[in-house]
Amino acid sequence: MTLPVNVLAAAAVPKHPSTEMPYTPEVIFTIFLGIPVAIGVFFAIRHLLTGKGPLLLMCLIGGGVACLFEPIVDVLGLVYIREGASTTTFYSMGRDFPLFINFVYIWYVGGLAYLAYRIFSNGVTKKGLFGLYAMDVCINIFLESPGVLMGAYEYYGPQPLNFWGLPLWWVCVNPLMPLIAGALIYRLKPFLPGWKIALVIPMIPMADGMANGALAWPIWTTLNWDASLVVTHAAWVVSFGLALTAVWILSFVVARPEEEVTITSKLGIIKAAIFGIPDEPSPAPPRAGAQEPAPVPVGVAS
Repeated sequence: MTLPVNVLAAAAVPKHPSTEMPYTPEVIFTIFLGIPVAIGVFFAIRHLLTGKGPLLLMCLIGGGVACLFEPIVDVLGLVYIREGASTTTFYSMGRDFPLFINFVYIWYVGGLAYLAYRIFSNGVTKKGLFGLYAMDVCINIFLESPGVLMGAYEYYGPQPLNFWGLPLWWVCVNPLMPLIAGALIYRLKPFLPGWKIALVIPMIPMADGMANGALAWPIWTTLNWDASLVVTHAAWVVSFGLALTAVWILSFVVARPEEEVTITSKLGIIKAAIFGIPDEPSPAPPRAGAQEPAPVPVGVAS
């Protein structure tokens, strides 16, 4: 018995759009994403000049290298960064990519990896780690929403959770890129003295590949079947479960017991990561003329 051809044939992969990049949204979005990059570079140079080391700079460079993953996730995840930009920086897989793609990887993947490393070094509980994941989800929504609303890029095909042009399944996957990178740095930095600290650079794109490959494959598969929204939403549930599982796994790598963590508030964790943990104040010297307390005689209860 021969099955009909339409039963055996795979559904066509949705064809990506071909809309040109609008100039004004490109400029605005590039400036919007360039500001945190400028701040990160400023502090990276400051760290070098003040003897704090090149780690932040290595993270930012690694984030810049990781942007070469963008064509891969775009093709698999059905994203179209509109072409013909005035600031095209590289070409891959039949598409060209504007400067703002480089910027977003430098600070979201590289910069937040450094922030995650600092948080893990200061101490974080399992609950705090899940809170950090949620914070990175919100940051992702904040940084991507202007781009899709202005038309600098678009998602196509049967994207689940697509309410205003930004499919929210992406923001469940993306935070694991800096979190995994930060965990790698946290665990491996003691083994990276001197020039070996440069190995942080490839760790950032490695973490990018780990996160996307491990978490997004259910949705990538269904999107490229051109499946129904019911199926792609079911795939999102699987990917979201994988993302939470990944955070749980990371907790065994970086989290500490509550009694070992002195800072637990979300704001305090971020402030400590950025500005450092203040030293314990030393006891004030006795005032001039102040009498020393009388010693307690041996055998007399105080």
